[in-house]
Amino acid sequence: MNLRPVLILIIIALLPAMAIAQEPADSVLAKRVNSLAAKILSRPVAGLSVAVARDGKMIFARGYGMANLEHSVPVTPETVFHVASISKNILAAVLLQLVEQHKLNLDDDVTKYVPETPTHGRPVTVRQLLNHTSGIYSFTSLPEADANERLDLSHEQVLGLIKDKPFDFDPGTSWRYNNSAFYIAGMVVERITKQEYGAYVREHVFKPLGMDSALMCDARMVVPHLTSGYERDHGLLVNAPFLSWKLPSAAGAICATPTDLLKWQAALDSGKVLTASSLKMMRAPTTLSDGTAIDYGLGTRLGSLEGHRVLGHTGSGGGFGNALENYPDNRLTVVVLTNTGSSAGPALTLAADIARTMLKLLETKVLANLPVPKDELAGLVGKYDSDEGPVELFERDSKLHFRIPGTPVAGVMHRQAANIYALNETTEVHFLVRKGHPTWSLLYTGGLFMDAKSRTP
Repeated sequence: MNLRPVLILIIIALLPAMAIAQEPADSVLAKRVNSLAAKILSRPVAGLSVAVARDGKMIFARGYGMANLEHSVPVTPETVFHVASISKNILAAVLLQLVEQHKLNLDDDVTKYVPETPTHGRPVTVRQLLNHTSGIYSFTSLPEADANERLDLSHEQVLGLIKDKPFDFDPGTSWRYNNSAFYIAGMVVERITKQEYGAYVREHVFKPLGMDSALMCDARMVVPHLTSGYERDHGLLVNAPFLSWKLPSAAGAICATPTDLLKWQAALDSGKVLTASSLKMMRAPTTLSDGTAIDYGLGTRLGSLEGHRVLGHTGSGGGFGNALENYPDNRLTVVVLTNTGSSAGPALTLAADIARTMLKLLETKVLANLPVPKDELAGLVGKYDSDEGPVELFERDSKLHFRIPGTPVAGVMHRQAANIYALNETTEVHFLVRKGHPTWSLLYTGGLFMDAKSRTP
């Protein structure tokens, strides 16, 4: 491997940011972000881009590291990233716009718009597509999912991947992250508007909001300033496996700069995209048929960072890991886009660390390590499962521990309060207890909801 790009990466990590926003950046914020970015780049990460807005106005935008290692191209605020599942936040808002235009009802059966949806006779609503409660089998759960990501598949072929798969659960009764559902939601937009989704969202959303970089992009397109995606292999950076970006479609194929995502969030918050009632619906927790509340709205992750309400979305895949966090009560938005790995964790942690600086919180959360009551410990022990995989909880030395079967991943969980445990300074698990029995474990990173694992027998 040519070591020159790696040496350049290290040098860039130690230098001041490559470019800054037109607005003068707050010196404390700039110093903090520079320090945090240097730590991330040392992992190593090829590059990242950060943008921050306060009161709807951009106050900081900088690029760090490399957009392309082979050609020594640095990341700048103009660098375009695959934002992956942050696209879901945009898609949900587009569908709510169609509701406001009386072209759609969220509680309509999806087969009204996409008759070929493989519902197997079950009633599945458009709303259930957008809050991950449809129960439709997700094509990213297929054993051959990675191979499918490399192909240019038509709508018919994508639906063919899941047409014979059983439902994960009856619609509305449970929650499971579902890329098939959002893919179908994009098809709903196309059937109603009579336009390809990328063309529609570009014309009716991105252009009116001045999001000049934003577009649906795939591997065959020439996209100016688009960064390459990388992964780590034995500590070295390598090119991420090829993706066509056709399979994610409306659910994950948007490309944009962080500054354009700031424009998107500001437009949402100011009522330029949706009415106040639609926005409230988009950001309301999902309630299952048994009354359980899950901190996911319509294409929107929800949560709280030490009492500060936070919402947004993450995106990962193809050598990219991204986070969009919005603190509506504090009128603060943080966007972090990275081009290394296939996890949003580092970007989300960085976004939360930046928010902590802006919210004047301690740089690192101080973890409690409270004694675990015997009855609580006994009740939580067991198996939990989700689209992200199974987790086993067990007791050792009067503490709650976790392990992921078949992997070396294991550790202790530190009790913060009744049925709330921390894995580390950035990740917490909240257990939902109904009638004295735990039914769900909800995972939060940087305050933002990431996954819900249901208790299994």
